[in-house]
Amino acid sequence: MSQIADARDEVARRAAGRLDGKVALITGGASGIGLATVERFVAEGAKVLFCDLDPRQGRALGERIGETAARLHHRRREDGGPNDGFAIAGRLGDAAVFIPCDVTDAAALARAFAAAQEHFGGLDILVNNAGVGGGEVSIEGCDEALFDRTIAVNLKAVWRGMKLAFPLLRARGGGSIVTTSSISALLGMPGQGAYGASKAGVLQLTRVAAMEGARDLIRANAVCPGGIVTPIIYDSPLMQDGFGKAAVERGLAASQPLPIAGQPEDIANAILWLASDESRFVTGQTVPVDGGLTAEFDSRHRKPLADG
Repeated sequence: MSQIADARDEVARRAAGRLDGKVALITGGASGIGLATVERFVAEGAKVLFCDLDPRQGRALGERIGETAARLHHRRREDGGPNDGFAIAGRLGDAAVFIPCDVTDAAALARAFAAAQEHFGGLDILVNNAGVGGGEVSIEGCDEALFDRTIAVNLKAVWRGMKLAFPLLRARGGGSIVTTSSISALLGMPGQGAYGASKAGVLQLTRVAAMEGARDLIRANAVCPGGIVTPIIYDSPLMQDGFGKAAVERGLAASQPLPIAGQPEDIANAILWLASDESRFVTGQTVPVDGGLTAEFDSRHRKPLADG
């Protein structure tokens, strides 16, 4: 009888979502990796509050923070379009709530955390995903406003998110913080001084958070995406016109050992594992998800891609 009961328990476990009963807050959740993570978490049974700039906020950024810094942000998003957080939440139903938020605004970010508790009763998972930058030109040529905005979004807002999450996670008996870094934190990439420095800082914050949270069963880990087909690349806000998704997919497939283009879902899958109880003994770690790029010595062994 025990074997039958064990088999039934296993069937029930597999049928349940991997995040059943969990509450997550995801920043930068209206596009790319963030959106894929929101959708995956909801599919796995989580209640999700996500934040991002809504299209109206995006259009008003130039007046609020200056045109130079605003260039780092998507401002071509349409009301009701695929990257409008309100439309996304409407599509996902009661399991998802969208809060418009600039993560560099301390009061606005605090309201997002309060909303997670108000709507869903607490917090089990924080995904620090909001990010900007990646092509600010050389250190010598980088405008100081671009540098400051990159650090504010990619590093200080991550620190602030951890700071706000700790008491809420502690109240639930522990939890998981997952932060999106980048392989730019691991490699010297020309033209990414501010971006790479901000993402490297995230890795050290993650290690410190892991040590400070361990006694309360609060885990902290980071993922380092490689080249991923997201709007920050194919529809770069730093360019008047984007590259186009198909062209980016072809380019990325040729730029790493695995001859395929990384997709937002690939990163969402890694974040899911780090957020779930399946990784309960993993903390303070950096997980590259990059098609083998950071493991590669040189590219001469690669199989040439067919033209077209």
